Amino acid sequence: MIQLKFLCTVILIVLPIFGMAQDMINDMQKIMIRNITVIDQSGKTEDVIVSILIKQKKLDIVTQDNISVSKADISFDAKEGFILGTLEVGSLAGFLILDQDPRTNMDVMLDTKSYAVFAVSKGEVVLNKLIRIDVDSQEQIRSWRSYSPPPVALPLSYQNKRKWNVFRTKPVTALLGGAIIMENTRWLSNDAINEEQVGNLNEYEGGSIRGFRAGLGGTFNFKKPWTYVFTFGTRAFERGFEQGNLDEFVLYDYRVDIPIGSATLSLGKTKETISISRLSAMIYEPSQQERASVADGLLPARNIGITINNSFVKERMTWAAGVFNNWYEVGQSFSDNPTVFTGRITAVPYLSEDESNLLHLGIAGRYSNAAGGVRYNSITEIFSGPVSVDTDLIDDAGSTFHYGLEMAWRKGPFIVLGEYIQSSVNSTAYNDPTFKGYYVVASYVLTGEMRSYNKRNGLFKRVNVANGINSGGLGEWEVYSRWSSIDLNDESIDGGEMNTFSLGINWYPISAIQVNINYRYSTLDRFGQKGFNQGIVTRLVFILE
Repeated sequence: MIQLKFLCTVILIVLPIFGMAQDMINDMQKIMIRNITVIDQSGKTEDVIVSILIKQKKLDIVTQDNISVSKADISFDAKEGFILGTLEVGSLAGFLILDQDPRTNMDVMLDTKSYAVFAVSKGEVVLNKLIRIDVDSQEQIRSWRSYSPPPVALPLSYQNKRKWNVFRTKPVTALLGGAIIMENTRWLSNDAINEEQVGNLNEYEGGSIRGFRAGLGGTFNFKKPWTYVFTFGTRAFERGFEQGNLDEFVLYDYRVDIPIGSATLSLGKTKETISISRLSAMIYEPSQQERASVADGLLPARNIGITINNSFVKERMTWAAGVFNNWYEVGQSFSDNPTVFTGRITAVPYLSEDESNLLHLGIAGRYSNAAGGVRYNSITEIFSGPVSVDTDLIDDAGSTFHYGLEMAWRKGPFIVLGEYIQSSVNSTAYNDPTFKGYYVVASYVLTGEMRSYNKRNGLFKRVNVANGINSGGLGEWEVYSRWSSIDLNDESIDGGEMNTFSLGINWYPISAIQVNINYRYSTLDRFGQKGFNQGIVTRLVFILE
């Protein structure tokens, strides 16, 4: 048993709970919580998993050893939630447990209400969403977190380190973040047919800055805080509906999120509520350097509009909807620019008790009045590459309707994820063509970490590095593979069909650095011929969060 003083600002929010009432819990003399992650904010050691015993409202024990449930009147499993608060044995208990890591998810500190699962203030439990434990388990650590066991003693270096990129005042909070992506492309070959289709690929070789992005996010501290996001970048490349100037300055996101009851209303430029691939951050998307061609080719990157989202059925399902029209950015009238309606529903029909094993399902739809016509195209799944499939402009399109189907299964460090996307175009001149595609990706984290799942929006998040090289570990290693297909051939349109196989490896030496290498082999069936190409891309990413 080891004493610990861990100081951090705690925001305790009084919320109603379901199940056992808080006053019943508070009547009990001894409350035990297992599997709590204590964050090493100094960066000198590593996180540890502890058990806590509260006795007569005071903190009695903080230990890495198991505490038998017989030692407490009631016991709970924190499932490796992250603790913020004062852990001083002998003092009145006061801390907050969050279900996600505040170091890797900016939203956690900006909206603690949504991420808190347990809170105790002056010894009184004011929030509890944890699962009760009635029987002792064999191990303290129950989920897939790290390949190495925790240290035998709890380090004493835990302290509150104010991050230089965080600004706090009473009315507003701000956090500066960003990323720079550098990569090198080597085309191994493309046959004579493919060279006729897309040209000589040697001109696309070499090293470059894939992109630079920076942003500011934070809260307006009303009684119910609003959150905001503002991101920008250079060397913009909006794959999908249009290709822009690679050197232009682009505002990627400018959005404010407003809580309305348990839902969130978002206003501004943001991602449309469709496709798990499009909604995921690219550098954190499961296992790949670039999105699958079908997600880039049939769907836009971002749009200006209004969205609303929420979770229900005890966070086992989510829904989101939006309406968009980016007339302001493109310099057209509202009526001359397409108006879009989107919706997405996700569900987790299976979730194991320790939440290391889950099944995700999703369905989404998108309607557009297609003002000005529609055009679908995509480059290869190597960023430095030519446009390979292209419908050209369908100028008489009266409307389009997309639907998407999602499926993912995650078990510990293994995940398999797939998506099917289809677009039907209402066009008399082209006999109402339909375009479609899909992808399936599988990855395995060799070092044992598990990709977290956000129950509030139905998305998978990045893999947190459990044991970085800065603490004597190997970092996080992941191997992955993907098969993807996009078909822009239908009726009288010969846009081409492209299939791509990818194989690669990711390495995060620490959370702020990503190194990866990806091999891709593509076949292209277009203009009555079928050719192929293959290439390798190495990438280095620096991340500020």
